Amino acid sequence: MQQTSTARKISTYDLGRFEQPAPKITPLPRKEHIIHPLKILFAAVVLVSMVGLMLYGRVQITELGTQINAQSARLEELTSEKVRMQTELESLMSLKNVEDVSITEYGMVKPDASQVTYLQVQQNRVETAVEEDTLLDKILALLEKFGMNF
Repeated sequence: MQQTSTARKISTYDLGRFEQPAPKITPLPRKEHIIHPLKILFAAVVLVSMVGLMLYGRVQITELGTQINAQSARLEELTSEKVRMQTELESLMSLKNVEDVSITEYGMVKPDASQVTYLQVQQNRVETAVEEDTLLDKILALLEKFGMNF
């Protein structure tokens, strides 16, 4: 029982005596919101530099577009020149033109009937109408004459 009476005594103490009064808070006088001039200057410099960079980018794009157009025109011109040169080359390489140049510049003549040799093709072999001995055949014949057989 002793414990309950002490607990009652503690609860009967006035704890309000230890509380301190809350200090009065007085609001500070309101200042007007003033932007510092350096901040304004910095923002203006950033804005002007961004606009300048955008304009510079546009100028670069315009110059590159002009260069692309000029190179496209040059490509078109070179392509037409290539077609013209190919046509000229084909005309120079025609059989009639080659024949005329060979006759006039090199003194060549068309072969006559005595210079023509006809070939007969049989099973992947070529045989001439007139059979002539080659240098190798002549050497082998000479060696056979001396008794050497190959």
